[in-house]
Amino acid sequence: MNGVLIEGIRQVGQYRMLIAIGLPMLGGALVVATSLLTPRGKAKGLLTGAYMLLACIGAASLLFALIAALTGEPRNVVVPLLVPGIVLTAVMGIFSPQIIREYQHFEFRKLAAELFRRS
Repeated sequence: MNGVLIEGIRQVGQYRMLIAIGLPMLGGALVVATSLLTPRGKAKGLLTGAYMLLACIGAASLLFALIAALTGEPRNVVVPLLVPGIVLTAVMGIFSPQIIREYQHFEFRKLAAELFRRS
């Protein structure tokens, strides 16, 4: 493995506290924004993009945790990547299709209201 990659993975452990506090706060802000803006049909690209971005960050964290585990890094290097990776991939991966479906329902209701107005 490339030494620079492994050194970068080791440095992630220094930001454990930021990851432990920042990710739940970001997720909470995303949930609040979703619950307020989705029923109105606002910020469609921003919200769906944010959900997908966080799911991709989780998948990348899982990949780096796997690389670190395969190279024999200690547990205190692997765990800060593994836990957020599992949580982000699972949670955001589950809720991304629901958000997209909610926007589709909004568009359908908007189209139905337009058809009703014309008739």
